[in-house]
Amino acid sequence: MEFQLESNLLRDGSGESGQNKAPPSGTFRRIKPDTKFLEGDKVEGVHLLTDYDLVRELQVRLGKFIPKGKKDFFSVMWPVSLSTDNVHLLASEPYVVGPKPSGPRFLLYVDPSGDIFLENMTQHIFRVDEDHAIKMESFDGRPITDTLLDGIVTREKLNGADASCDGNGEDGTTGKLTFVICDAIRCNGKDLTSSSILQRIACVRDEIMKPRMFAMKNRMRSDEKEAFDLDIVEYHEAYQTENYLSREFVERYKYPFRSLLFFPRKKLYRSSTNKDSFQWQEGDIQECSFRLKIPKGVKEPKAGQLYVGGGGPHVQEIVHGQIALTEEIKKLDGCIIDCRYFDHQWLFIKQRHDRNYPNGRRSVMGKLAALEKAVSRDLLLTNLEKSKGLN
Repeated sequence: MEFQLESNLLRDGSGESGQNKAPPSGTFRRIKPDTKFLEGDKVEGVHLLTDYDLVRELQVRLGKFIPKGKKDFFSVMWPVSLSTDNVHLLASEPYVVGPKPSGPRFLLYVDPSGDIFLENMTQHIFRVDEDHAIKMESFDGRPITDTLLDGIVTREKLNGADASCDGNGEDGTTGKLTFVICDAIRCNGKDLTSSSILQRIACVRDEIMKPRMFAMKNRMRSDEKEAFDLDIVEYHEAYQTENYLSREFVERYKYPFRSLLFFPRKKLYRSSTNKDSFQWQEGDIQECSFRLKIPKGVKEPKAGQLYVGGGGPHVQEIVHGQIALTEEIKKLDGCIIDCRYFDHQWLFIKQRHDRNYPNGRRSVMGKLAALEKAVSRDLLLTNLEKSKGLN
């Protein structure tokens, strides 16, 4: 009875079956009860799902929705960093481009009964309370269910607030919390993984976003009690990228701006690393995620070891480098941290609460290569200009 989830699920999201059972073997071993939906930002109406059996059931289900998806890993489509080694691919076939906002990545799932869940990169799952549910209905009032969306949770900027300000205004107010849809796996029962990126986005826009906007414009619904709003990325032909490169666009963009995403126009949704899909930011510092381990048996260690993934969730992590220890870093033994490489050394940026695993070795080496072989604006636009005549 693999998919009979709702019968065991309590409305408060806690569940009651399997609370005391030992977790089965696998990568996802336990639920951390202090896991936050958004670190440092309490969101009313969103609660951590704590029943292990139900969490695993959802993880398995979401993994099966995605071609080559895994039940024990966050099986989304990962782009690679754009570098001088791969930028020529942008001129080899038609690409589309869209802006990516700053913020943690989630899968948003609406099950067949209409309950709403979000899975983060640590595979923890959150439930949206019924009285804070996100309204998704067709034009004729039928609820949108059986839907899986891939996106970023962020806040709208206020008065041009920078990402470093978390969207806070001078008076302490915050911009509207929003789930920005960057891609989609399912929409109202339709499997979208065999459709192109433009077809996937168009389906979500027609089925979900247009009815939402129509209802809001005509005062047919109120979003006051919704846990967060919905928005969707708009993709354009990649040769139009120059429109995104102006200061005016970054200032006008509703959300803190992170980077540009490039996908082949005919790209299907596939899990894991996609070497023909790219992320690019001018002057990108190429953040890498490591597991920090402080050497044991050393009286006053001066450096911590930075571990990377060995090639999969079940492969042993290996040492990649080291980082000078500070009092702040010493408290993070065993944690996942983001670092940047500057002046031949790794510098600490922040702890990652939304990751269970470090970047894999190939990913880190790819980011370092992209840093060494960074793509300039001129080189990017030159390759995109070549793609204009492609169909």
